[in-house]
Amino acid sequence: MEQIAILDALRRHIPMIIALCIIGVVAGYAFTFLLPVKYTASALVLVRPQQPIKIGTTKEEKEFLDFPMGSASSVETPAKTYIEIIKSPELIGKVVNKLSLDKEETAESGKTTTIMPTFMKSVLNGLKQRLEILKYGKNIVDDPVDKAVKKVQDNLTLTSHADTYVFEIKYEASDSQRAATVADTTAGVFIDFMEQIRQSETQHIRSQLQNELEQNRQQLDAARQRLEDYKKAHSVFLYESEYDAKLRVISELEVELVKAEEALAAGQSTLATAGLAAKKARLMRSISEQKAELSPLPDLERQFKQLEQDVKDALTAYEIVQREFKEADIKYSYATPDVRLVSDAVPPPLPSSPRRGTLALASLLGGLVVGVGLAFLLEYLNPQFRGVRDIEDFVGVKVLATIPRISRRRWRHAGLP
Repeated sequence: MEQIAILDALRRHIPMIIALCIIGVVAGYAFTFLLPVKYTASALVLVRPQQPIKIGTTKEEKEFLDFPMGSASSVETPAKTYIEIIKSPELIGKVVNKLSLDKEETAESGKTTTIMPTFMKSVLNGLKQRLEILKYGKNIVDDPVDKAVKKVQDNLTLTSHADTYVFEIKYEASDSQRAATVADTTAGVFIDFMEQIRQSETQHIRSQLQNELEQNRQQLDAARQRLEDYKKAHSVFLYESEYDAKLRVISELEVELVKAEEALAAGQSTLATAGLAAKKARLMRSISEQKAELSPLPDLERQFKQLEQDVKDALTAYEIVQREFKEADIKYSYATPDVRLVSDAVPPPLPSSPRRGTLALASLLGGLVVGVGLAFLLEYLNPQFRGVRDIEDFVGVKVLATIPRISRRRWRHAGLP
């Protein structure tokens, strides 16, 4: 094949190549009419970011063993997470139940079996049972709900738009209204599902803060009650002032005791000496009693201060939790939803498939490839001489002269017989 000029080979088979291209285009375009018509409707959903988006630069990229590690954008992460949630059988099952798609699936299968003859039904059922036994080891009972969920999952397409907070829910169906209905219902069920999660989290947080607030209130009440009981038990409210007063009393008694001792040492009458001795004993007894009452006062004051500090700590903790509870109440009462519907799905006026133009172009390219390949194959299989170069290659010598081909019109115009 390499001995034949490519352009000459293609030129000699141009009619065949054109014919194959035309046949390919016509066949491909005609085949599109055998394919089922599908309509695609889409709904746009907005994902509210939980925190400001920060796209890291190349300088901020992490490295592992001196190799840069790429990090996923925080814009794509919520949308992809929500997409996986939508694809879950639980959420798709809610869509199926809401639109009663399982009943329609049963009705469609019933129509199909009604058209078939009785013997064809039995043959297909037997073949299906054998295939199920070979594949699963037992017969599987068809569940209309599972079939409807699988059908919705197969026809549902979820895409996130790059560098945006929007992702698209697309559904493809044979009816444009059905496509729009399923897309809208899927978006609505997903938004309701996310709102339920948000409310559940909000209720949990508020309940937790409320329980903590109640516990702190009980601790505050207990601390106040302990302080009040301590005050009542000791009948003292200002320990520092009483401590100073008792010190002054002891000081005065000691002064009196010193005077009595000095008078007793002066050596006065016996009667006076007996009175001074009794006074001295009485003063010493009073000083001992005052000191005995004074000794527990520092410890009582310390305990009193500790109880007061416990009340202050409990009050501070209670006020902090109370402020958090009020802030959470305000925050979650006026919080916007995490997911919102931006655009409803509209029934498309034109089908999305089959794409006749694309298939026709692909058929044209296929016909062109087949024509070119067939032309090269025919040239390779045909051993005829088609030019001077073929003769030179076959004989191995150069052609010195050639006889030109003269048309019949020029031959007669020259007057030759």
